[in-house]
Amino acid sequence: MLRSIVLFLAILYLQGCANSTFFSPSKSATLNPEVRWLTSQSGNDIAYLWLPTEHPVPQGAVIHFHGNSGHMEETQEKVDWLTQHGYDVMVFDYSGFGHSSGVVSDEAAYLDAITVLKYIEQVKASTIQPVYTVATSTGGNIFLRAWADHPIAIDGVIIDSSFTSYIDTAEHVVEQGAFGELFSWVVHLIMRDDYAANQVAESLPVAPSLVLHCEQDSVVPIEFGEGIYDQLQGEKEFWRLAECKHARALTTQHPKYQQRLLGWLQQTAPALSPNGEEPSAVLANNQTVPSL
Repeated sequence: MLRSIVLFLAILYLQGCANSTFFSPSKSATLNPEVRWLTSQSGNDIAYLWLPTEHPVPQGAVIHFHGNSGHMEETQEKVDWLTQHGYDVMVFDYSGFGHSSGVVSDEAAYLDAITVLKYIEQVKASTIQPVYTVATSTGGNIFLRAWADHPIAIDGVIIDSSFTSYIDTAEHVVEQGAFGELFSWVVHLIMRDDYAANQVAESLPVAPSLVLHCEQDSVVPIEFGEGIYDQLQGEKEFWRLAECKHARALTTQHPKYQQRLLGWLQQTAPALSPNGEEPSAVLANNQTVPSL
């Protein structure tokens, strides 16, 4: 048993693929006809969906950076409900997820996130409606690192159940298993934080920020979320949420937290002119997305 574990870890180290095993992407069986594409700095084509609101009074747009597993149509439940309340929602897949081309890796996800941030700049340049980001679990780590390296104006940042170090999070997961404490040190040998947010903690941009984390989170301990809150500057809030599991607080399982988030978005929104053009109208006139 021990010999097999050591051999497995050695193979990961020699192949340099330990960070890739951090991700668990899935593919969608059918191509949604509404899928659009961005040419990413990773060299891949990343798929995204723009979900327009049907609410008579548009409130803005929300861009979601999902976590390390599944694909956008499986994880959009964390934000798609916002379309009922006046928000357009954009969800996308990192390289190797869903219909996005390429192979999954921490570097590719980081470059994909920078590409999406550049796209957000285009959206903000075309509308006075506020634009927010929601980053869930691993998506928070990816987003924060990309945002620090490519700072843009964002009207509100929501970080849900997240962390800033692949190494620390992998070590925590390993320690939960049998004999985990005996082998957790190996994580530091085979994992890397080259594209993690902890490398840029001192240079994070400033925007109204909300960090939320479930007290009973057994995947990413709440202390990691508290660490993110401490690193963020400017106007910020931290929500310790009860009776919820990892990255589930903003789903329909917890309508009270959804309502609380709506209140935060409305409170954070800048004053708008009644003649502003909502993001959905902007993108409706931009069916062919330029390469970024």
